[in-house]
Amino acid sequence: MERELAKNQEELQKTKETLKETHNKLVGREKSLVKISEKFSSAKENLDSVSENKLHSDIELTRLKPKLEELEANLANANDNISNLKSELKFTTEKANEMEQNLKFKEKAIENHKDDLERRKKEIDNFNEVVKLNQKETDELINKIKSLEAKLSEIRSTPKVLERIKEMMAHKGFISDRELDRIFIEFD
Repeated sequence: MERELAKNQEELQKTKETLKETHNKLVGREKSLVKISEKFSSAKENLDSVSENKLHSDIELTRLKPKLEELEANLANANDNISNLKSELKFTTEKANEMEQNLKFKEKAIENHKDDLERRKKEIDNFNEVVKLNQKETDELINKIKSLEAKLSEIRSTPKVLERIKEMMAHKGFISDRELDRIFIEFD
């Protein structure tokens, strides 16, 4: 019996030690479980916060989406307007260049008319001098003078023709060959 008691005490001692180890392990596991529980709570709070932020973001996104679509539509309209304005600017520039070319052409024509008028004035002056110097010449020269006077008469009608041409150019900015022929017929 003593042996059995010693054996039982030994087993009891071993069981106590095992129980103590198990208790220590349980205490450690309990601490770990508390830490895990705290981490879980913290993670849950973070998840709730993230979910709430996501919900706010979704609401904000839903609110801003129509504005974005409106802005995109406005941008498309603005781009269309820019394209139209560029086309109009190109057309206007081409027209301006064309008008500038016409203006240069007309200025050159006017310059030519001025030169022609100046030349004719000089011719008239020369004819007048010739008439004055040769008044006492023979009948042949008198006939020539009469011929020159006839030419002088034509030349004197030239300012009227030129005046008429200037009037038409002032109204229209140019004169056609047909209109020029009608003016010459009018003053013949």
